[in-house]
Amino acid sequence: MLGADSTMSMLGPSGFHYLNFNQKLLELGEKSTLGALTWGLGGLAKSSYRTLFALLADDLAKKAPADVLEVATRWSTQFWAAYSTQMSGYIQACQQLDAKAPRDAREEEELKNLKFGLFAGFCIAGYVPPDRTVSAYVMTFDPLAGKPAPPQQLAVGPVAFWGAPNHFARLMNGADPDLKREILSSGKWTGTPKDLDDLCNKHALRTPPLPIRDAVDLVHACISSTIKAMKFSDLPQICGGPIEIAVITSDRRFRWVKHKAWDAAITESATTTATESLRYET
Repeated sequence: MLGADSTMSMLGPSGFHYLNFNQKLLELGEKSTLGALTWGLGGLAKSSYRTLFALLADDLAKKAPADVLEVATRWSTQFWAAYSTQMSGYIQACQQLDAKAPRDAREEEELKNLKFGLFAGFCIAGYVPPDRTVSAYVMTFDPLAGKPAPPQQLAVGPVAFWGAPNHFARLMNGADPDLKREILSSGKWTGTPKDLDDLCNKHALRTPPLPIRDAVDLVHACISSTIKAMKFSDLPQICGGPIEIAVITSDRRFRWVKHKAWDAAITESATTTATESLRYET
């Protein structure tokens, strides 16, 4: 089960700009048993993720992978080559600022924005026939890493959430990692990190094994609640737009549950304009 919002954050001279009809969830090829999810950096200087994933799909068609891990590994290698080349100027600026000491307030803010804006995460999930065992791997790319990210396999069962995970973590787990770190470093917590985890786990909302359609509902609820939390906060609106969900089951290929149409941005704009016009006339 893969789900995503549609907001893309673009870092420019005047700061971050947000577009609400980006594609963060893609089928890997056509009539595929694999899907890909992305968060963080919305694209490279010269190549869109659509193009890069299409090139990966072409490569997989030429040389069939043994399993999902091989697919993720080949993506990690391919993406790093494009990322480290096309974003080299930004990456170099980030590395130079990171190495500089001391940094003034302006440089600290610039470094923070570069690290945030250049971070890219991916999840590739599905199965490779004839083996119908479904698995998922996560890869993250950091401008300070200096090398491609090794894929990390996700455990079966727990829900994973990336991009804007704090609201989800508070809702489902009682506290988010940032809050836990502040408690541990406050000097007021006398227990161990495990003690804090154990305390929070007592109040976590545990999700039992769900039928596939109820799992769809859970994924939609998690993304929708995050979008609303961002909307009604003073935080940057990094999560929003249409929600998309896809499923890959052991008996079927990649299938869309919710997928925005090509005219989604036009339709929303037209609907908003008509609503405002009606309100004005009334």
